[in-house]
Amino acid sequence: MKFKRFFFAGALLMGLLAIPAISASAANSSSDPDATLPSYPSAKQWANIKKSYPDLWSKIGYYKTTRPVSVTVKFSDMKDTKTVHQKVVRIPKGTTVIGKKFKMNWSKTHVTSYFQFDFDTLSYALLKPALKANFAAPRQWTVVGAKKMASINKYFVKVSRPTYMPAYSSGDLNKFPGNKVKFSPWNASTDQVRITPDGYVEYTKVNSGQDSYRLFNLVPVSAVKIHKVRVKNNTRYLYYSHHLKGLGDRQVAKTGSTKYRLAVKNLHQPFTMFDGDQGDFIMSKYQLGKTVYYTQSGSYSA
Repeated sequence: MKFKRFFFAGALLMGLLAIPAISASAANSSSDPDATLPSYPSAKQWANIKKSYPDLWSKIGYYKTTRPVSVTVKFSDMKDTKTVHQKVVRIPKGTTVIGKKFKMNWSKTHVTSYFQFDFDTLSYALLKPALKANFAAPRQWTVVGAKKMASINKYFVKVSRPTYMPAYSSGDLNKFPGNKVKFSPWNASTDQVRITPDGYVEYTKVNSGQDSYRLFNLVPVSAVKIHKVRVKNNTRYLYYSHHLKGLGDRQVAKTGSTKYRLAVKNLHQPFTMFDGDQGDFIMSKYQLGKTVYYTQSGSYSA
């Protein structure tokens, strides 16, 4: 059977499976009601947390496309909150993406299976053909659907975490403001580095004072394809062809696809941040070059 006979592609209707808008000003920590200081539990406290919440670490689902997939994305606008830009994004065969499979029982006789993409992890390389400078992140889930899960399974096969991806993280890392600076666990207030599941490194500056959908431009300041990975102890060395603006990579060869190297070191210094309700986010620290970043690695409820 052909793909088009089984699938519809697009973002689900608002009010059904939509992601609610978050209006908090994200780059001004002093005015953000969710801003808090990082907390470092003792070894005993960590042991108790892990014992009480065995599923606290993030479960990231990696899938590889077995054939090309086209998905309709409803992008927001950078300036006008009411404007929506609907575009088709084509994901080639053999692309590794982050997402999850699920079913929706619309009625006793109407059950639909879906694959939901983690939109924030789609690389600029994938989005570029559809993007314009005024596009912002969508406010709705980006999905493809089919009548049966067997059809979804034909297009998305689960795979192991790529070597270049940090453990328990979807690959977004923000500059760590420091232990004495309050910041929000919900909305980043610092520049971001993304390591994408399809093998790119991207650097993007934060847009001060914007809501969560406009915090980062979809067009990064710089981006590069990873061509080689080497792991030694708690450090991943990512090799690529040219210097990545904004990062402290090193030139290790005169020419070629592995001319530059970025060291991504897991500092093994996790901290927690109160989520504003009855639980905490777990953040992990990574050092990229000489700069310390953090990424969400889990969460738990008190």
